Amino acid sequence: MITSLLAKPFEWLSHARSARIFHPDGLVCQGQAQVVGDTQLPLCAGPVTARVSKGVGTPGALPDIVGIAMRLPVTADAADRDRRVWDLLLAGPAPLGGRVPLPLVTSHWLGATVSSLTPFRHDGSLYWVRAHIVEPGDLSGLSIDALRKAVYAGRPIIVTVEVARGGDRFVPVLRLHLDVPADPAFDLDPVSNVPRNVELAPSWLASLRKQAYARSRIGRGQASRLST
Repeated sequence: MITSLLAKPFEWLSHARSARIFHPDGLVCQGQAQVVGDTQLPLCAGPVTARVSKGVGTPGALPDIVGIAMRLPVTADAADRDRRVWDLLLAGPAPLGGRVPLPLVTSHWLGATVSSLTPFRHDGSLYWVRAHIVEPGDLSGLSIDALRKAVYAGRPIIVTVEVARGGDRFVPVLRLHLDVPADPAFDLDPVSNVPRNVELAPSWLASLRKQAYARSRIGRGQASRLST
């Protein structure tokens, strides 16, 4: 009941904005994920889709929070009902290497550490996930248009995904090569598309997130129907 009440504003705000509350505009690209280390989590090589965005949606190249929403391939034994993907939402820059649930503002795509901000529980352990954009490296400011032009010019977005177990150091596990522009309406489902035996921690936050995501989708759907 409490989580439902806390999630209700996400429906109202999405309806009023006719878009996502956060990260309203972004660039969607497809590509491939390459394994570069012991994944620790049930991830594997394969096709990947990612959406790079600005959290508040500031215009042009103005500073903002960086968001990377990615659909990653998972191992067959972790797949649930033929869903062999993990829809993962990361934001940052994140303090202390990604272990603090507070994304900050940055003025550049390159080097910003985006993080899950809260850990995932898997096989009795807590895991943190973070990522960095490492290419293209010569873009000034935080502009979605500049990033889009780079991809269309044949300069892919390269993202390194890292994982840490508990308080251990982060180690690279995947390298994403994103070079094919995709449907901007691409929408992830971080509630349903999660590997088997992986869950967001703590459990109350997972429940709130599920409610908020559902409310946000309802609000966007209502706004879409009213505009037609």
